[in-house]
Amino acid sequence: MIRWDSRLARQVLFFGLPLVLGLACHSMFNLVDTLLVGQLAGSEGAASIAVTGLCDPVTTFQTILFNGPIAGAGVLLARAVGRREDVELRSVALRAAGFVLLLSALMSVPGYFFAREIAAAMGAQPGWQLGQSTRYLEILLGGGVTAGLFLYLTTVERSVARTGVFLAFFMLSNVLNLVLGVFLIYGQGPYPDFVPLFVGGIAEAVNAPRLGVIGSAWSTFWARAISSLLLLAIAVARGPLRGSLMWLVPQGKAVLEMLRIGLWNNGQIAARGLAGGVLIRTLQEAGQGNPAVVGGIFVGLKIELVLTLLAFGWGAAAQTLVATSLGANKPDRARHEERLALVFATLIGLAMVIPLVVFAPEVSGWFNDDPALVQWSATYLRMMAPALGVIPVSIVISQALVARNRLRVPVLLDSLVLLAGMAPALVLALVAGGGPRMLIVVNVAACLVLAAAYVVARLAVLRRRES
Repeated sequence: MIRWDSRLARQVLFFGLPLVLGLACHSMFNLVDTLLVGQLAGSEGAASIAVTGLCDPVTTFQTILFNGPIAGAGVLLARAVGRREDVELRSVALRAAGFVLLLSALMSVPGYFFAREIAAAMGAQPGWQLGQSTRYLEILLGGGVTAGLFLYLTTVERSVARTGVFLAFFMLSNVLNLVLGVFLIYGQGPYPDFVPLFVGGIAEAVNAPRLGVIGSAWSTFWARAISSLLLLAIAVARGPLRGSLMWLVPQGKAVLEMLRIGLWNNGQIAARGLAGGVLIRTLQEAGQGNPAVVGGIFVGLKIELVLTLLAFGWGAAAQTLVATSLGANKPDRARHEERLALVFATLIGLAMVIPLVVFAPEVSGWFNDDPALVQWSATYLRMMAPALGVIPVSIVISQALVARNRLRVPVLLDSLVLLAGMAPALVLALVAGGGPRMLIVVNVAACLVLAAAYVVARLAVLRRRES
């Protein structure tokens, strides 16, 4: 039973909401890019959506790989906040920053040089699609340091309870992405009807190039880069990243612990990423390369990503609150905060899923008005409705388990359900001649099983600790 404490509930709610809104803004990068490129004239719009749909799982996977050690740093920082250890806080923050910069460099180089091979592996068709996908990946994988640094610096702000800064910079990055996207995607025109008339004059004055779908990659890169530099200045000026420059060297027990948490967290993320890659690849094959089918399903996937990141916002809140309370030696409070985060995440998730399903065609039509594309996008959203409703359950519980140092459980559950279960089932359904609808059914079933598995695991972990 959930013991209702109105004061604590308000604290959890108002701590979690900025994180939820911030991560919702983060997901808007993909939605805004898809919306803008989908308005390109003629068949270029649907073809460009297909490019972003093929590339986004790869760029998202790179970003998610950063999230492992960054999540580890967030847990350590929250524990230091709970213990009120200021020197430990600054030491961990700086050593983690050094590690994120090093990891960014190590990941960006192969990502840039093997962009064409990665695009081909994702199913990009030879010719225009492969060329555009290759350039798109070169920009975002080669410039991955902006994604890693931005995620880390916002995690620092979240861990020290400056959730307002966290939200403000996710919003700022989205505004920059939108403004830069309009200029770089459309250049000097033609523009969609929603673009103000004065934009054309500014574009002509600065001789803005028309880059099409590649412009969306550049706008994302520069939006994150500018926001990261401003965040870095704030973190140095206000304390968390102020200390000896030698602390930037990634070494010591804190870094080893961060790596340990990050390794297991990345194991879970890798399982999800690989399973997601199999889903995208099999859907591409089942859709037989038809831009309307593939583009429509990819629009549905991007909308699903928004709901998933909303759930990750509550997961981040649960992880931070549980880690801080455990650092302060308050296990009962930690359990109650986790329950409240789970309740809020589920209720808000359902409140968004229901109207989204009802108005699925209208929402899908915002991105591209091709009737076949809209139909497939709406079909995906409506078929996925049961799964979308339970996504918060698995995410919030998995993040709280990380805070409790139960690192193996999320890796095990995600690997068993998604890699050992869903991925082979998708391939078998494709080989058996199943179409896109059959693959979506497999995805729904896997999401429901995963949520149930996490509920059982959480109850088992808490019972074991209490005994």
